[in-house]
Amino acid sequence: MYKQPFPIVLLSVFKSGTEMMKRIVEDLTGLSSMEPEITPGKVNYMDASKLFYPDGGFYAWHLFPTKEVQESLMLHQARPVFIMRNIYDLAVSMYYQFANNIDADVGRGRNVDHYFKSISKNDGFSGIIEGMLKPDFVWKGVGPHFRQMELMLEFAEVYPCFVTSYEDMTKRKPEEVQRLANFLQINLDEKTLEKIVFNSRFDVMKAHAIRQNTSSHFRKGVSGSHVEELTVDHIHKIRNELCSHAPMLPSLLEAANLSHVLEVNSIFKASH
Repeated sequence: MYKQPFPIVLLSVFKSGTEMMKRIVEDLTGLSSMEPEITPGKVNYMDASKLFYPDGGFYAWHLFPTKEVQESLMLHQARPVFIMRNIYDLAVSMYYQFANNIDADVGRGRNVDHYFKSISKNDGFSGIIEGMLKPDFVWKGVGPHFRQMELMLEFAEVYPCFVTSYEDMTKRKPEEVQRLANFLQINLDEKTLEKIVFNSRFDVMKAHAIRQNTSSHFRKGVSGSHVEELTVDHIHKIRNELCSHAPMLPSLLEAANLSHVLEVNSIFKASH
């Protein structure tokens, strides 16, 4: 039985990454994931008061690691687990989050899909990238989420953190799971590793969610699909948001061996 020597705090910039890592940490530790109370449309990911340390469980949400959050993590000697995603795929994922009213099946849909139905997909992507202002939908664009990743990596330079990407977790999952187990000070045998890798596969998790009628956020589960969705103009807009909100992110990603988070799909580059 795993004995919890320190609080585990999982922070992710996107839904699918959170779900996958939650399942992995749950299987590694036997602990249950917990998150703060959420009111759709009134979520503040920079609210440090949303952080807590559950007994017999671990925290998992999209909280920004602000200065206050960082101080709390250090005070509680927590083990932060950060997962990020390719910024172009992230923009696509966020578009579908709202355009398809994802999570309506669990009572957390934003119910703003009508805005996206009234405009073209290209304009919808532009709105997700640069921001949208509607009576019941204030969206600040992808820039703040790039800043979230920048904060994660800045903190990881001064405090022990586990940092990974959706791309690494899907392409080299056994190695990443073993690395996570080492970070959490868990002895992991080969049989358990194989079970964890299998249980956290996209198709396995989606099948389970379908049985529970909670599968809306399981869309593709692949990396690099922005080649099918974004235009050259969208790519430039995303890069402008990166420069404006998180100018240090490229160098931080390079130092962490995560530069692929900023890479454009090679097929996209070849076709444009």
